[in-house]
Amino acid sequence: MNKKEDIRREMRNLDREIASHLDRRAELAKEISRLNQGAEYKEADLSETRSLIDEAIQSSSGAFPQDGLNRIFTEILSQCNQLERPLTVAYLGPDGTFTHQAALTAFGSAVRFVPLATPDDLFDAVEKKQADFSCVAIENSTGGVVHSVLDRFLNSDVKINSELILYVRHCLISNIPMNKIKRIFSHPQPFLQCRKWLRSNLPEAQLVEVSSTVEGVRRAKASDDGAAISGELAANLNGMNILAKDIQDTLENFTRFVIIGRQASAPTGEDKTSLILSIKHRPGSLFEALQPFASRFINMTKIESRPTRQRPWEYVFFIDFDGHENDRKVQDLLDELKRATLFIKSLGSYPRARNYEA
Repeated sequence: MNKKEDIRREMRNLDREIASHLDRRAELAKEISRLNQGAEYKEADLSETRSLIDEAIQSSSGAFPQDGLNRIFTEILSQCNQLERPLTVAYLGPDGTFTHQAALTAFGSAVRFVPLATPDDLFDAVEKKQADFSCVAIENSTGGVVHSVLDRFLNSDVKINSELILYVRHCLISNIPMNKIKRIFSHPQPFLQCRKWLRSNLPEAQLVEVSSTVEGVRRAKASDDGAAISGELAANLNGMNILAKDIQDTLENFTRFVIIGRQASAPTGEDKTSLILSIKHRPGSLFEALQPFASRFINMTKIESRPTRQRPWEYVFFIDFDGHENDRKVQDLLDELKRATLFIKSLGSYPRARNYEA
């Protein structure tokens, strides 16, 4: 028997062992479900899931790619959690959007996904307990923040439980050859993000704006001269061909998503906190509000201002910074901010994001 056959035999044995261990993992999840019957209902904690995945990855020698391990264990926990306690997750629909991809990346394929029509619907679903979590796009590296989402946080009691950053890859999608394309359907934003490629490769094509990238794929599928700009997921779900990948003008096209829920997340040691504050309308008030961050060496990762809509020329500030609300240093910071500001509201502490590809 040659060496190659020996290796293949060992690999097959390992595959069988993996399947056996997965069966045992599922049996344990079912046992926990039985033990929890009749117990007080407890909201799911995404920080616990993140910690379990991190522990598994850290036990690896590094031979298996880390990103692959993350995807594998996300799916394992997704399947087992559904046996233990099924989850419902809402996202901005329809099926195949980048928000759908973000939700799949965060939760795996086994949860019950619910596509909704607007960002407000995503907040409502969590507040009314129609969904355990919602996946919400909050900012893009080229288009900036989603102001309607920031505004909704002002009047909502939901908490940010997690965040993820997707590398958005636009594709040209069609079932006809490129030289037959006369119309391209998509949301206005991808047209802006793919201007150079379109000008170089399809300068004569008519650009038709539609409500979403997925609607563009559906319109292209129904036409005999059309194509769409969207992601791979939308192409796969609609049985369409990908004619070109990565047609965006910049490779640094990222979208940040947050997962909102009803309860705060426990510390993981790799956390950040988001809050809203308003300040007095006088010279030096912003400096007074920000100085406590510097004096405690707390890294502020983002600050964004928005009009209050209550009084003209008054603003609230959305701030992200490193640390968790349970940290002593962060608690001291929040106490000082309460004295230096007119209003302060925490949006939650949660695990810092990793980057993923859409």
